[in-house]
Amino acid sequence: MDIIKPYTRFVFRGLGQIMLQGNAITGLLFALGIAIHSLGLAGAAILGAVIGTLWAKLCKYPVSAITAGLYGFNSALVAIGVSYFYSFSTLTLGLLVCGGIFATWIMHVMQTYQLKPYTFPFVLTLWLIFAVVPQHVMDLPLVTLGTSNINGVLQGFGQVMFQSNSWTGLVFILAIFVNNAKHAIWAVAAATLAMIVAFLLHWSNTEIVAGMYSYNAVLAALAVLLLTPQKWLWVLVILLSILFTKLMFVLLLPALTFPFILAIWCVAWGIHFYPNQQINRSTDQH
Repeated sequence: MDIIKPYTRFVFRGLGQIMLQGNAITGLLFALGIAIHSLGLAGAAILGAVIGTLWAKLCKYPVSAITAGLYGFNSALVAIGVSYFYSFSTLTLGLLVCGGIFATWIMHVMQTYQLKPYTFPFVLTLWLIFAVVPQHVMDLPLVTLGTSNINGVLQGFGQVMFQSNSWTGLVFILAIFVNNAKHAIWAVAAATLAMIVAFLLHWSNTEIVAGMYSYNAVLAALAVLLLTPQKWLWVLVILLSILFTKLMFVLLLPALTFPFILAIWCVAWGIHFYPNQQINRSTDQH
């Protein structure tokens, strides 16, 4: 029993890490939020987190990363994505398991070279699966709370895990709040800002209300809070995520969470590059 409990905690931390929250209770609430919309996808999320965490343990990846749930979240996203885009079959199960293992390996490689993986292993894995196996997008119904504005913000949270459901988004916000109230407030602000910007630019109202411009902004906002206290960079990373999302829509590419990754990589590179420039200028002056 003592062995099972810690492992279960690591698995749910993996779910929490999808939104950069290394908290098992947050991860459990994420699973419950998904279950509100789809029990099957909730089961897939947990299975994916188990696969990634177990594979990391079998391969003897760094214990600290395993206990923090860092090898569970990309695998969980792959499992949700595969279950969302493909009908259940033996092939789907194979894709889920192999995809989860591959994403976990990519995560380990990127960490080994001190890169910033975020959800890139999930994006790369799903892109490869899309390239090999023709996809069928499930038509899941929207659930509104009465006004499109509130709906757009809440679904911005749900769409992080392919959940076009406002109640699921509300539970996700609560889950983040349980771990860090500040993160929850900033994430809601990010989703709202993304929706307002998209509205002012006269982009598709259907996409705005469905949270398609907000979910990458939510992830970008949470990630940049861990990088820097500079609030103007928080605004910049949100605007970049919106821009990259729209660009991928125009190019008819599967965006997934890649706009968030591109935005945060740009800001992280800028944070790293600017101090180096300052140091070089100081050296030149002396």
